[in-house]
Amino acid sequence: MADLPEIRVLPARPEDARRLAPHLRAADRREVFAGGGVDGLTALSTSLHHSPLAWTGWVGDEPAVMFGVARPSLLADCGLPWLLGSALLVRHQRAFLRRCPGYLREMRRGHALLHNWVDERNALSRRWLAWLGFRFEPPAPYGPFGLPFRRFWMEGLPMDTPKTSPRRISSCAT
Repeated sequence: MADLPEIRVLPARPEDARRLAPHLRAADRREVFAGGGVDGLTALSTSLHHSPLAWTGWVGDEPAVMFGVARPSLLADCGLPWLLGSALLVRHQRAFLRRCPGYLREMRRGHALLHNWVDERNALSRRWLAWLGFRFEPPAPYGPFGLPFRRFWMEGLPMDTPKTSPRRISSCAT
């Protein structure tokens, strides 16, 4: 039996974005362009810059995925989860899926709500988000081209309050 490559998840760095960007899945490249009119490197770099929590998943010495949770502002108590990956992520999805619940729990801490938008055409990402427990709204026009995207969301795990009030959740809507 062939040796399996080492799978590691480490804090994300700007150089990880530069290494991963040329290898992003076609569906992820289409999604970031449709949603924001940007390329993969810009999407990864911007997401990383706005994310107090962000990680890079490695297969051996190659980056396979970057993910994290961005904050739209210092005052908002919502987070914008994001993930962009290469074909390596798909090939080793089970190894990464096993790690997802712990990272999701960490991303939820301190946020009243996690939410973002996913391209309706990105079936693999939608399945992964559903598996994680996110809820979806019906497709709606989004981004500079008005293509159908679905807003996805999940209540967070605020550190300072045991229950999230509807007022706090509504303050996160985009």
